[in-house]
Amino acid sequence: MLKVDVTARLIMNFITTPPAPIQAEQMHRLRSGPAVLSGTLCRALGAGIAALAVAAACVVPLEAAQAAYVLAPQYPGTFAAGNGAAAEFHRIGNDWQGSAVLWDEPNRRFGAGVPISTFSWGTGLWGQVDWAAVHAAAAGTPSAASGALLQSYSGVLDTINHGNSRYNECYSATWGAATLVPFFAPSAPLGSCDNAEAGDPSQQNWTARYSGFIRITEPGEYNFSVLHDDGFFFRLVGAGGAALGIERDFLNPRDRLGFDQNLLLAAGLYGFELGAWNRLGAGVVDLRWTTACAAGCDWTLVPTEHLVAGQVDVPPPWTLVLLALLLWLAWARQASLPRPRLPGCIRTGR
Repeated sequence: MLKVDVTARLIMNFITTPPAPIQAEQMHRLRSGPAVLSGTLCRALGAGIAALAVAAACVVPLEAAQAAYVLAPQYPGTFAAGNGAAAEFHRIGNDWQGSAVLWDEPNRRFGAGVPISTFSWGTGLWGQVDWAAVHAAAAGTPSAASGALLQSYSGVLDTINHGNSRYNECYSATWGAATLVPFFAPSAPLGSCDNAEAGDPSQQNWTARYSGFIRITEPGEYNFSVLHDDGFFFRLVGAGGAALGIERDFLNPRDRLGFDQNLLLAAGLYGFELGAWNRLGAGVVDLRWTTACAAGCDWTLVPTEHLVAGQVDVPPPWTLVLLALLLWLAWARQASLPRPRLPGCIRTGR
């Protein structure tokens, strides 16, 4: 079996080439239309036996494609249950003044103007470009955050649901409790939740990154949502690198954001990356899903067995070609065999 490394397959450019700032409410849709993606996939599969494994993804009715985004898996088929997602967390100093997020002071808005770090109050994390700088520094790549990291964690976690003590104190009753970031210890409650920026200083200005595969066992319509405070991005990657994503850059009120249409998914593995950051006060990130949701969605945490980290076993391409050849030879042999001649009926008279 061929070992496929998640980090090698999920080539995300957020660290090396941070994207330009975007509006907080912007949602990224499928780059090509659903019907185009399905047709491209079918043409690509025409040359090999892999078509047998994902034929269902190629015959999605147009009516269904119009009702939901269509995304074929990176690796179609049946796979063993997972044990969680690859995760890393980092915390920087609260006095870090290296943010590259742009701030337009006269109009009080993000995405234009000058780096917010040029203002005396512009310390800490302000958006996705800062998240990218932190994770570049953690990977040993020089960035604006080099030398600013105070705490780090890397490992496999069984759920995507983490936050700080301030979040649990003030908002767990409304949004659900979160597991503390691995290097956080429980903090004493402050008693009042009126100050949005209050909280344990040692639990501020932190980032999270989760990656791996999401394992789909039942084909159908799904949706994913992210609870975030302050910002996040989420990408789901399918066949040929086609990707769907949602995000909220900069700092945002606590909220849950999902895709504006359901995703029509087939059985197999879909690559994913989820990044999040928190500046001050309460901070949280979780990933939940629902099936065939139209309204009033019942969001549940993606179960551990549907999160696959590290490496997965997929059949090497030559085994699929060999299987196709064997099936063709068996069919050809059967077609070339002489047909047995049945004896004619013998009539007997009385």
